[in-house]
Amino acid sequence: MRSATGVPGTARRDDRMNTPGPGVDAQGFPVVDPTANVLALVDAAVHRQDDLRDAESRHVRELMARDAAHAVELRVAEAARLDAIRVVDVNAVQRAAEVMQTQAMALAAQVAAAAETMRTQVATTASAQATALAAALDPIQKDIADLRRVQYEAAGGRASTREDAGDRRASTGTIVAIVGVALTFLFAVVGVGLALLGK
Repeated sequence: MRSATGVPGTARRDDRMNTPGPGVDAQGFPVVDPTANVLALVDAAVHRQDDLRDAESRHVRELMARDAAHAVELRVAEAARLDAIRVVDVNAVQRAAEVMQTQAMALAAQVAAAAETMRTQVATTASAQATALAAALDPIQKDIADLRRVQYEAAGGRASTREDAGDRRASTGTIVAIVGVALTFLFAVVGVGLALLGK
C-alpha cells in the first residue's frame, strides 16, 4: 500500500498510529464496552424469563394438583350421593313390600272371615228353607192323603147312581187340579232352596 506521500509500506504504520487505543472516561479509567453491558442485561433478562417460566410451571402443576384433588372430592361426593339415593330406593322397596304383605294378610283374613260368614249364612238359609219346605209340604201331603182316602171311598161307592158318577168325576178332576197346583208349588220351593244352597 502506498501512503499519501507515495512511499510504499508507510501506510500501515500510519494506520496504527492513528488508532486511538482503549477508551477512557474523564477520570482516565478505561470505559466499559457497551457490548459487555448489553450482554449482562440480556443475560439478566434471560435469567428472569427462565425464573418466570419455572414459576409458571410450578403454578400450573399446583393448579393441576388442586384440580385433581377437587375432582377426587367431587367423585367421592357423587358416589356418596348415589349411595344415599340407592339406600332410599332400597328402603322404599322394602317398605312397599312390607305394606303389600300386611295388606295381603289383611285381605286373606277378610276373605276367610267372609267365606266363613257366607258358609254360616248358607247353612242357616238352607236350614230355614228346609224347615219352611217341610212346613209347606206337610199340609200338601195331608191333603194328598185326604184325596186318596176320598178316592178310595169313591171307588167303594161305585154302585151309586149315575148322578153320583158325574159328581165323582167332578171331584176327581178337582183333586187332580189340586194335586197339580200342590206339585207345582212344591217344585218351585225346591228350586228356590237349591238355588240358595248353590250360591
